[in-house]
Amino acid sequence: MTERKPPSFGIIGAGFSGSLLAVHLLRRLPHGSRVHLIERRGEFGSGLAFSTPNSSHLLNVRAERMSAFEREPAHFQNWLADQHEDEGPGGSAFVPRGMYGRYVQSLLADQLAAENGNRNLYLFPDEAVDLELGADGAVIQMSGGRPVRVDAAVLAVGNFPPQVPSGAEALAGSPHYVANPWDAEVTRAISHDAALLVIGSGLTMVDFVLNMLDRGHRGPIYAMSRRGLLPHRHAPSPPPVPWVPEELPLSAQVRKMRHAVESHDWRAVFDGVRPHTQSWWSNLPVEQRKRFLRHLRPWWDIHRHRMAPEVARRIDEAIGRGALTVLAGRFQTIEAEGQRLAIRYRPRGRDAQGHLAVDHVVNCSGPSSDYGAIEQKLVRALLKRGAIRPDALSLGLDVDVSLKLLDAEGKVQPRLYGLGPVTKGRFWECTAVPEIRRQAEELAERLVADWL
Repeated sequence: MTERKPPSFGIIGAGFSGSLLAVHLLRRLPHGSRVHLIERRGEFGSGLAFSTPNSSHLLNVRAERMSAFEREPAHFQNWLADQHEDEGPGGSAFVPRGMYGRYVQSLLADQLAAENGNRNLYLFPDEAVDLELGADGAVIQMSGGRPVRVDAAVLAVGNFPPQVPSGAEALAGSPHYVANPWDAEVTRAISHDAALLVIGSGLTMVDFVLNMLDRGHRGPIYAMSRRGLLPHRHAPSPPPVPWVPEELPLSAQVRKMRHAVESHDWRAVFDGVRPHTQSWWSNLPVEQRKRFLRHLRPWWDIHRHRMAPEVARRIDEAIGRGALTVLAGRFQTIEAEGQRLAIRYRPRGRDAQGHLAVDHVVNCSGPSSDYGAIEQKLVRALLKRGAIRPDALSLGLDVDVSLKLLDAEGKVQPRLYGLGPVTKGRFWECTAVPEIRRQAEELAERLVADWL
């Protein structure tokens, strides 16, 4: 019997999801296997979320829950301790996100060192622009021209910049419009005295405002969303309330949570529900998922995705002194008036029209997840050929329960997988470290079982 050759895998995207998958694969694969880690930004391990250099941008989860390995819960805390001559931050601390990015990068570095020259991990600082699937493997076409041949490929492309929201389409291409709040070159060019309208009032807005305040911004900042809701803050809370999963309709699930909150701290209730959210979401009919997104998502987000206490205090202080104003409303018109923008909006719950005059509009409405509208070469090429398709809710790409991507006809692609935020339509909760680390480990085990 002919011995099967060691497998090779291509991981497209080297943020937290892709990098952690690479580490898990390399821990399990034999000598001679290959893992190709491809990242168009050229920076491996940190990804967009954890590459911020601003120490005011903190994790919104305590350090004790941020281990990259579910079976080694103290791994991140031990790493933190090794970085400090003194005790370092405790497990209840909310540490800078940039520090966590360095932690993820250290996982790759440690794995490379552990290979003892076996060269199982290959890093490609290049952009994957196409992917051809065949019966005997997959070929990843690179912008630099060198194709990568693998047995199976994984899309771990993470999040994309926000799209222009409804009502603000006229802003596209305007020099007064900041499409990507993470574009440091663009945001540095904004005058300290400029009046800013920020679209969105979630965690992306919070990061942007902190960034501007740290730069010494003096002009007024307005944050507008339809409901004007700010993320809640973390606070000490009891242990998670044990949650018994049940296949209930959406309305019954909401009633059950509300009833639990009457007797327990709401944070403890959410923390108890969290491990069951993926299975609960997967079992909901599509129409009920749509109802959740229409009516409950904003409320879920502000409870589920919280601010670190230090961050919440700074936002409260900025609101208190008038540096930041949070508005609830919907755009009606945006017009250029000289060197400024005239904004007309409908305040929530009122018939009267609101007016603002600002110098820039900054889109902090959150990552784009509508893959049908994302202008990225690899995604466009795969969609055009029908090799992948967006999920029914436009939250990501369509995958089955084993993370295999589905083509335009709904057929499973046996050599193409999704990981992390691209699977949000199927699992909902797959953008935070605890969910991604579990997903990455399970996918690594599945790939080794399928291809070894």
